[in-house]
Amino acid sequence: MDLNLFAVFAAIMRHGSVSQAASSLGLTQPATSNALTRLRGQLGDQLFVRSKNGMLPTKFATQMAPVIERALADLQTVAAESTAPGIDLADLKRNFTFVMSDLEEALFITHLIGGLAKAAPGVSVEVGPFRSDILQDALELERVDFVIAHLEAPVRNLKNLVSRDIAKLDFVCVMRAGHPASGGLKSKAPAVIPLQRYLCLGHVLVSPDRGGRRGVIDNNLRKLGHQRTVVCSVPHFLSACLLVSETDHVVTLPRQLAERAARHFPLDLFELPFAADSFTIGLHWLSTRDKDPEHAALRGFILSTLTGRTGSLT
Repeated sequence: MDLNLFAVFAAIMRHGSVSQAASSLGLTQPATSNALTRLRGQLGDQLFVRSKNGMLPTKFATQMAPVIERALADLQTVAAESTAPGIDLADLKRNFTFVMSDLEEALFITHLIGGLAKAAPGVSVEVGPFRSDILQDALELERVDFVIAHLEAPVRNLKNLVSRDIAKLDFVCVMRAGHPASGGLKSKAPAVIPLQRYLCLGHVLVSPDRGGRRGVIDNNLRKLGHQRTVVCSVPHFLSACLLVSETDHVVTLPRQLAERAARHFPLDLFELPFAADSFTIGLHWLSTRDKDPEHAALRGFILSTLTGRTGSLT
């Protein structure tokens, strides 16, 4: 049933006239008459009859009027509350659950937790692994508040999902310091590794969600008529960094993660010898949480704190 029809009913009850009701609602008289006709059909009653004194309500309409007036008043109260000022983060005491892979953990967790310690000391955070197969249910059942991730189709098309971009990432090739393939390439800025050298190496692929032995880099190479050799596929970015730091395999990683990993592992970074599509990490939540004031308060904090921040906490 169209609830807007009840506003028309209430206006006709107040004014005793279709034309005056239309004017008060900002509608045309034909539109108001049409709405009344639809409501009559849905409720199975004439509701109003014409007389020299205007539109007279039927007994059924008279009985229904106070119920409808109360319901409309309640809806107006809900609307007023939904526009009430937001809450203060410092007063918030609540646990929030996030989903992210270790890529997003490595890039954002220090900003998030470090920032909350100052802005919202009463907030605690639980981080769960990214699994696209159960993500819709987890969001709808409110087991997950936020997702920080790069979402590809069909995951990007989850029902009622709201998304805001927070970072754009590109790729570099990463290998251990002193790797034979790095000979003659070292410079202050990452040098470009020759294509044939890149293709001849054994590659580690990171596939956090679906597994497999092909990824976005393989798709880019395929468009150019090339193919690399993937010797190992792992679900975690940091384990890939550890693996290549102690072997002669290489891995192609988001630049921002590679730069951070190189502070902790003996790694060298090299520019790719071909164009590779960049990708975007976003903050995602279900639209049913939009009017949750606490959720909205933390949302605003996350977006202001994490947008454009992919380095270490300063």
